[in-house]
Amino acid sequence: MLFLSIHPEHVKAIVEGRKTVELRKRKPSIDPGSAVVIYATMPKCEAVAVATVEAIQVGEPTMIWRNCGKLTAVSVQAFNDYFDGAGKAVGIHLSSIAVFKEPVSLGELRQRWGGFQPPQQYRYLDSKQQKFITARETTVGGCPLS
Repeated sequence: MLFLSIHPEHVKAIVEGRKTVELRKRKPSIDPGSAVVIYATMPKCEAVAVATVEAIQVGEPTMIWRNCGKLTAVSVQAFNDYFDGAGKAVGIHLSSIAVFKEPVSLGELRQRWGGFQPPQQYRYLDSKQQKFITARETTVGGCPLS
């Protein structure tokens, strides 16, 4: 299970269904059908949802923009700024967003997972961490975050 750190404005777009492709510079070692934890970075600092990886596209940034730019909920300028100088871009297609009824705060994650530090990009969860996440009660389909 992949744990993705994402800026809160992009998390909001994901749970609202406006963003179905998350952009990265490095391809995670994960297959379609795998679960992903969506963590909102500062100032939220909380895990808010899980999603399913539908597909992963890797290619030159111009190709990724052409194929899925409209699904990223970012402007072409923001996209170009993010991938400036990068030789490849990764588009992680997300589906089946399930929002936690109660977000999991960073404090709770640290307490349960022994000083857990959220990654800047992503990390993989161990079996204990996966069990905790999959036991969370969710609402299928997005809902707006305040």
